[in-house]
Amino acid sequence: MITTPLRPTVDLRNGWTFFNGKAGRRWLAGLQSDGQPVSLPHCWNRRDTFQMGRHSYVGHGAYRSIFELPEATTSGTWHLRSEGFYGRAEIWLDGRRVARADGQYLGLDIPLDPLSPGEHLLAIRMDNRIHRNVLPGSSAPDFLLYGGLVGGVWLEHRPETHFDLERFSLRTRIDDCGRGLVEVDHSVADLLIRTIIFDPAGTEAGETTTDTLLIENPQLWSPESPNLYRAAITLGDNNRDLDAVHMQSGFASAEFRSGRGFFLNGQHLDLHGANRHESIPGLGSALPPELQRRDAEILKGLGCNFVRLSHYPQHPAFLDACDELGLLVYPEIATWKSVRSSRGWLQAARRQMRAMMLRDRHRPSIILWGMGNESRSKKAYHQLGEIVRELDPQRSTIYAENHLYRARRQKIIGMPDVWGTNYELDVLEEAASSSRSGTVIVAECCNHPHSIKGDEQEELTQLNTLHRDWEAMADKPCVAGYAVWGLTDYATEHRDRFRRLPGLLDAWRRPKMAAELFRARHSRDPFVALFVTCRGPDQPPSRFRQDIDLEQDGDHLIHVFSNCDRIDLAIDGATPHRLEGAIHFVLAAEAMPESLETMGISGATTTTSKWRRHGAGHYIEIRPRTDPGPGRTLEINIEVVDSAGVIARNFNGHCRLEIEGPGSLRAYTEADEAEIARGEGRTYVTCDTVEQGEVRLTATTEGLESGTTLISWGNNPK
Repeated sequence: MITTPLRPTVDLRNGWTFFNGKAGRRWLAGLQSDGQPVSLPHCWNRRDTFQMGRHSYVGHGAYRSIFELPEATTSGTWHLRSEGFYGRAEIWLDGRRVARADGQYLGLDIPLDPLSPGEHLLAIRMDNRIHRNVLPGSSAPDFLLYGGLVGGVWLEHRPETHFDLERFSLRTRIDDCGRGLVEVDHSVADLLIRTIIFDPAGTEAGETTTDTLLIENPQLWSPESPNLYRAAITLGDNNRDLDAVHMQSGFASAEFRSGRGFFLNGQHLDLHGANRHESIPGLGSALPPELQRRDAEILKGLGCNFVRLSHYPQHPAFLDACDELGLLVYPEIATWKSVRSSRGWLQAARRQMRAMMLRDRHRPSIILWGMGNESRSKKAYHQLGEIVRELDPQRSTIYAENHLYRARRQKIIGMPDVWGTNYELDVLEEAASSSRSGTVIVAECCNHPHSIKGDEQEELTQLNTLHRDWEAMADKPCVAGYAVWGLTDYATEHRDRFRRLPGLLDAWRRPKMAAELFRARHSRDPFVALFVTCRGPDQPPSRFRQDIDLEQDGDHLIHVFSNCDRIDLAIDGATPHRLEGAIHFVLAAEAMPESLETMGISGATTTTSKWRRHGAGHYIEIRPRTDPGPGRTLEINIEVVDSAGVIARNFNGHCRLEIEGPGSLRAYTEADEAEIARGEGRTYVTCDTVEQGEVRLTATTEGLESGTTLISWGNNPK
């Protein structure tokens, strides 16, 4: 993240009034009292998505807040800043309109001049209707165009003499001698510019007043060792500092080699990850920073080293986490079958590509710049590619293509540096040869859109889909890597589907069996996961799966997922089976077992897992996440258990939630429900106070004993 510590700011996250509809001038001027109090981030679709048959609200909304502006200590200009959102906005200050803007998923930066100290009224009227020249510009994209101020808003005082971040860059690279080269381009003349670089331990590694600094023996950034350097660049005269820019960066070289795949810091690296949507039912796209980071932690825990940000620029807190945790990133501008050469669309695309790159090009995690998804325009890709070569010539361009023959017909062959393929796994070598680098990334694969958590047959079909696509991509050196579609289930209204369910996890980030299969292939932390299912659809051949005694009679299958070298599996206390040579073992069971116990062995490390047969659901348990980390929004797990305390895996349904105290429930329906699948559910609660607080959460459903828990926050949650 880029910060400017010498610029005074006014935080505007709290104290807003929201009006659901097209507010008139009187409301925007504070002369009407309609509306409800809200804090940011706020999404007006948080309770009307992911519900079958219910269309989300598309239209206008407005926000209004009174703020106190302090006396500025230096000359300059106040700017209204925000994090990203979708759609168009009008900015009103003290009853008059001062600007119109496109949120671009990147946010606002609007000068408010003149602006005197004292009390002011700020209003923002927004519109999340589809418009051809507001990206993605598609009439019905396969993801929702959420409405609202879904990020933070603040005022920033910019001194008269300052760094222009639209013309500012810090680039890090490794020279031919293996030294780290830091290059600062600031476009400021006749003033003193000082750059200080701090190494990952916080020790000063170098200082210069020129535009270039060499770092001997830099610690390289990689997924295994995400070493970050901090740069502090100040602008001043002989007497004082006038402005400063702080940012994190790192030294890494990313290269795609013809017919050989991806190389990071000179070492071959297989990319494996997932596509990410930035939304959760009950919050919409207004994910607070702690949940942005949580998604990166989930990806890392699954063994991912790669994530595609589909299909729009995403929150800087998520990208910060990717830098810090070691996730390689493929960002892209907002498109979905919508790339066009028309003047208005292309102008918006150029603007968004430039703004996205200026915000994020300092990040070591980024290895590609995405120009589009499942659509093509020779003119658009030429112009977008020129922007990449101007602003970040070290990195490659890509777009995601799902019909190679159409790209050939429209003469797109040879334009992107890396070819992105969606699902066309039978033409991978030809796809690789269509790029400048001779490599291909499978940008989307392993898609089973009906894999609802808790439906055994659909989850088994999803497992088969992963095995099938992994086989299709294997033994092809030109394939640099892949991203499954997707990390999570998501809301959509494309063709009135309302839900798409292809995720390794459900929309609330609860893992399906496919997540354990993926983790078994890619995670380095030893684990074993156990499931018992009924027999499912025929399984395709797979080098990653071992089938044991499937020809014997019996209606049940035991699934063991593990990355251990050896697993000992005991069924109902009998002599253990020795399992080796795969990551997914499937064993026939003549009857439903009573218990399973495993011990996994990887070198000197052992791990164990147990499974017990469950009875009927008896009561509900509520379990707040025990390591919530910083922030005000807490993950709450809900379990339906039998009389012995075993999770009732056959329970699928809903429970009703009630909250008492200074907290807001982030349930996704007006009835404050949580969805339960395979005996597990999840919701989120946000603390409404900056002081110490305690809320009581109760979960009920017919036929079960209710569950209650107290949730306490400490002082000053961030």
